[in-house]
Amino acid sequence: MAIVLSTILPSVLWGVAFCHLALALLLVFNRGRTPKLPTAGSSHADPKSVLIVVPARNEETNIGDCLRSVLAQDYPALTVRVVDDHSTDRTGAIVGKLAESDRRLTLVNPPALPPGWLGKPHAVHNGSLGASSDYLLFIDADVRLLPTAVSQAVALAESKHAGLTTLMPELVNDSFWECATQPVVGMLLWGLLDPVKVNDPNRGEACGFGPFMLFRRDAYEQIGGHEAVRREVIEDLRLAQLVKQHQLGLCVAHGTSVVKLRMYDSLSSLIAGWIKNFYIALGPVKALAPLLAAVVALVFALPTVAFWTALGLGLWHGKLPDFALAATLCYGADWLARLSLQSTYDVHVRGVRALGGLVVAYILCASVYRAAVGRPVTWRGRSYQAQ
Repeated sequence: MAIVLSTILPSVLWGVAFCHLALALLLVFNRGRTPKLPTAGSSHADPKSVLIVVPARNEETNIGDCLRSVLAQDYPALTVRVVDDHSTDRTGAIVGKLAESDRRLTLVNPPALPPGWLGKPHAVHNGSLGASSDYLLFIDADVRLLPTAVSQAVALAESKHAGLTTLMPELVNDSFWECATQPVVGMLLWGLLDPVKVNDPNRGEACGFGPFMLFRRDAYEQIGGHEAVRREVIEDLRLAQLVKQHQLGLCVAHGTSVVKLRMYDSLSSLIAGWIKNFYIALGPVKALAPLLAAVVALVFALPTVAFWTALGLGLWHGKLPDFALAATLCYGADWLARLSLQSTYDVHVRGVRALGGLVVAYILCASVYRAAVGRPVTWRGRSYQAQ
């Protein structure tokens, strides 16, 4: 044990520290290269019309606050459709009550889910039918918009001539497991996503953030709308890819100041939700998922474990000073990365990241395992077969 602590682990800790320093720098670097929303929205002198479509399935805890934030927008030319996707709770009743007091809001009840469609694409497709607005904005029920969100997004879309403008949201975390896990996912996402490549019309890389997808209507229709992605589990990514393939202009922008997203409110929903997403997001590196899981667990769990091990054993004033020094600096690099994430993407630093790293590692392995053995992914009472 002494040999491991004195020779092998210090080297590993230096490597992990380097990973956190690199992530801290990448977050700042990527933030600086990501398009930003204009400080003021459009002039509203002759505003483009916007239809906001919100698919909702069993969202009684979210839909009221979501719609109140939507209806409080300072943008004058918007209407809202909520698609009640066969909810078994009070979602439809809540929307109906709000619609009584605001004529801009309409409740849509789609037909039964037909063969060949997944739930969300079908719901959104029905919400967009017959739309004549200049823009279509698709948001999720767990989103909260600040009052200038739509006006700023439309202004950015107009200035960039973008067929699709999608905004990076702030990840809001309240529960213990959210605070532990979501910052790990956020750090990997924001740190490894290259905003220059996804915004370059001459590159194939694409990215779409489902919580906020603002389409120019003609671009949406040209790519075939949600009917073109009716079997896609991660339909937002595929839509962004189609926009790029048709050279209609993709703008992936920083929107944490106006788009707030709380994705999951429990450990079970968090695991189920990310399992649904990770298998597709891994793309051609699915076979490397176990290795990636081991790296994630090591990078995010080791700093805390090593630091408190050194502190508990009092290694600073006794034996193994190399391990103690490496553990301290590794823990410091971990905190530097946390602070970088908070300052650049507004993700709070609180949370037990060691546990979060282990949860993300489990999700990586579980998502690939389910696909390998043919087990479907279950989400909101429906099962989807990973492809």
